[in-house]
Amino acid sequence: MEATRLLKVFVGLSFLVGVAACSGATSTVPVSAGSSGTATAVQSSGTAAPSAAGPASVVSINSGGPQTGGFAADQFFTGGATYGNNATSDMSQITSTPPPAAIFNTERYGAMTYTIPDRSGAQAVTLYFAETYLSGPGQRLFDVTINGTTVLSKFDIYAGAGGPNRAIAKTFTTTANSSGQVVIQFISGTENPKINGITVSGSGSTPTPPPPTPTPTPAAPPTNSADVKPSAGCGKTPALANGSITIQSNGTRSYILRAPDNYDSNHPYRLVLAYHWMGGTAQQVADGTGATEAPFYGLWNPANNSTIFVAPVGLGSGTNTGWPNTNGQDVAFTDAMLAQLEAGLCIDTGRIFATGFSYGAGMSYELACARPDVFRGVALYSGGALSGSCGGTTPIAFYASHGLSDSVLDISNGRALRGHFVQVNGVTPQDPPEPAVGSGTHICTTYKGGSAQHPVEWCAFDGDHNPNPHDSGQSTSWNPPQVWAFISQF
Repeated sequence: MEATRLLKVFVGLSFLVGVAACSGATSTVPVSAGSSGTATAVQSSGTAAPSAAGPASVVSINSGGPQTGGFAADQFFTGGATYGNNATSDMSQITSTPPPAAIFNTERYGAMTYTIPDRSGAQAVTLYFAETYLSGPGQRLFDVTINGTTVLSKFDIYAGAGGPNRAIAKTFTTTANSSGQVVIQFISGTENPKINGITVSGSGSTPTPPPPTPTPTPAAPPTNSADVKPSAGCGKTPALANGSITIQSNGTRSYILRAPDNYDSNHPYRLVLAYHWMGGTAQQVADGTGATEAPFYGLWNPANNSTIFVAPVGLGSGTNTGWPNTNGQDVAFTDAMLAQLEAGLCIDTGRIFATGFSYGAGMSYELACARPDVFRGVALYSGGALSGSCGGTTPIAFYASHGLSDSVLDISNGRALRGHFVQVNGVTPQDPPEPAVGSGTHICTTYKGGSAQHPVEWCAFDGDHNPNPHDSGQSTSWNPPQVWAFISQF
């Protein structure tokens, strides 16, 4: 890109703030202590009518996805991750009150719990499933409990539905617990449990959706993990201290270091390099100000002292500060930083990541291409190919988020970066689902195929140029926990 054109692309940047189950005999299952009556398992095409008197309300949730028809955006969950697909599911087995077909294009998967509040008396719970990821019976078996009672045991979605991409519904009756809740727990067995949609009907009020609940933070890899690669600084007195550090690399360069509060020189830590946007500063990244809302693009808190973070300082001044990488000088700067960090601190050299917003995303993309043998993965926020022409052909774990209405770097830029690593990583090409403009939501898609060590994840959101987008009505961004789940899976 010509220099003058690059400047025009970014002229307004400094002013912007910045989605992988048993056939239907009827049975009666006693409810555990804390509830009363029975929970009855019935294969059903719709939602059973509640028997309790009182005002009826229905809570319908599109698991792992945005608001769709009468189904609200995903809410009331703890744990799990999201996944999207483009499959068309056969809904012929759901003959009564079918849900929107779109709910089978998103899911929440993993060990997780949905806690539906503000319920009273008898309730009907309908769970919607379709196997859109696995290719045969017996590959996914899991349990489901409702208010402590097992309602599905070794459930096989594929076998229950009679094949892939066939939607089914399972309805159960229960009684709200003593806290006025319906608690639905999905328990791992063979492969992850998953759910596409949930409807709860009965007496109660329509609750106010809570803020999204992040997936619990995993610990850093222990030092005795088989694949840990300790750096030369392990077992030594730290040679670097938190704060600003200078280094010589084609002149004097600098970066801001923040190690865990309880740093242990015998523990190889994950390392994240977080590159700032054009006109931004390393201090803003480290402090969580400017275009970002929390330290290191919101990753410091979920990392919970398991990771070393670095915010490098770009070249230039004022609104032009960034990552031009002329003659590879910013890649060389990164090399120099890593050499100093690995010698002075205890780092797991097999778990080094780069992330950044806008120009910083461009720099992270270039590192994915130029140093795939060094970086375990990258996470890009609203990026473009701005710091060099990527000629990389080596797989690397790749995450990117981008706004549908990005006024600085059109979403086509992010799609192009994603497309490169879809090809390089050997995942199955697809046109991933994206939310509608004006929906105020996001959809994340993890591509199928390829190596589990080199996933491609794409999150499109309804919004502008922003590293910390919010779904409509939410006070916190969904992006940091999504990125942290991506990074900490390794």
